[in-house]
Amino acid sequence: MELLSRLGLSIGSSTISQATGNLSNEAEAAIRDLGQGLLALYAYDNLDIDFKPTVPTAEKPQDTLVHLTTGTMMPLHPDITPDDLNCSDELWEKYYRNPRLRRQDLPPIPIYDLYKIHSEQPHASNLTRRQRYQVYKYCADLVNYGPEYFRCFKSKLKEPEDIEKIPLTKSTQTPLKAVDISPSTVQGNAQALSSFFKQAGIGDAADDTNAKVKPKSPGNSAILVFGDLLTGQHIRSLLESRSVERTPWRRLQFIVYAMGLFHLKMACADALWRIFIQPKNSDKDPNSLMSFISQIRPKETGKFKSKPGFRRMHEIIDHVGKVLRLDKLGNVASKIDPSHTSLDEFAKSEPTWESIQAMAQQIVRDSEVEIDELRAKDDGERDKQRENVLLMHKYFLLYEEISYAMNHGDIGRVEDCFTPWIWIFLGCGKLKYAAEMRRYLENVHFRYPSGLRCVPLLVMGKRLAEEH
Repeated sequence: MELLSRLGLSIGSSTISQATGNLSNEAEAAIRDLGQGLLALYAYDNLDIDFKPTVPTAEKPQDTLVHLTTGTMMPLHPDITPDDLNCSDELWEKYYRNPRLRRQDLPPIPIYDLYKIHSEQPHASNLTRRQRYQVYKYCADLVNYGPEYFRCFKSKLKEPEDIEKIPLTKSTQTPLKAVDISPSTVQGNAQALSSFFKQAGIGDAADDTNAKVKPKSPGNSAILVFGDLLTGQHIRSLLESRSVERTPWRRLQFIVYAMGLFHLKMACADALWRIFIQPKNSDKDPNSLMSFISQIRPKETGKFKSKPGFRRMHEIIDHVGKVLRLDKLGNVASKIDPSHTSLDEFAKSEPTWESIQAMAQQIVRDSEVEIDELRAKDDGERDKQRENVLLMHKYFLLYEEISYAMNHGDIGRVEDCFTPWIWIFLGCGKLKYAAEMRRYLENVHFRYPSGLRCVPLLVMGKRLAEEH
């Protein structure tokens, strides 16, 4: 009321109450219109609020934390039609908990088939698609963060080719009413989804006979639900427990879970923390990541060693990666001409853009070969410090690539990065994320009906572009 009064919109409490009531009615109508069109996705997450001034009671002497669930609806991509989503019954027939499903109807998919999803043709440079991105990243860092001379090549710096980029489209969000439910359990997720579907006017009239407005049945239409990894686990457990129900609505067979990619990016940063920082002896190597952190953030080494969080790790990967790549370029330049003792001296020789690209290509080629050669040696002859630095280069570039793909809405490149990250997650103990990424690729490209396959791609690409 004070805010509206200071804005000069209204000063009377009754007028303000009436205005907020009208806005609420309009919001409810907008939610029902979008939801009953069955061309919208749902995304939800937890919201925890700590009411510290709350007076303790005998029932809750110290519990001041309130767990809520917030949700939103988004219209699907304009290219998606109701026919694309008309596949709920087909999904149920292929569901592994369907009592009528035979084992031969759902054959396992070898993991090496995932590499064939975005196959690539030979390139004139004899570099793979991933190597060409790495060349671009070396050149981009030199142009944007190297000596001033290299700024003249900005116009020649071309972004990597798109694999499957989603065209940008303007869309809106329709926030749902937050519910006083904690989504930390399977039951909580079931209650939250039920509340959101009820707000959208979706349901089974036979189950909800007391509803003022008759709900619309989703029929054979699939509905996409976005969430983090834990949300996906709860939804799968919910669908498994409901698989014994008789009606499609009670089985919730229309729900298609889609993984939120920002949480995946956070998992990638955490995986790099587990590999390069968490081990006890990770700071013994003078070329370790902790050694670099102690130079640029000497007051935060303790935080990085314990639990740095996503933002700190993201910035360190970005900053240290740029410095490592510029240092690598400087070392190669000095090998080509010993007078080039630094990048500044290299810039004074006024190298051409073609020579810079050739140097970056050579770095990428040599790095792959050198890692294999070092690992092929006997354990006593291996230069493990050198191996660790090369792996740091490789993993940081992979993180940069998946971040680039997310920011540019190139969902094809995002999926192309899934397979190497699956192996990294398996190696550092993030087994659930590895399983979820593999499940996504198998479902979208091998098990979903042809009409539904494009829907998660279009939706995820659109959300990535909007977040960027």
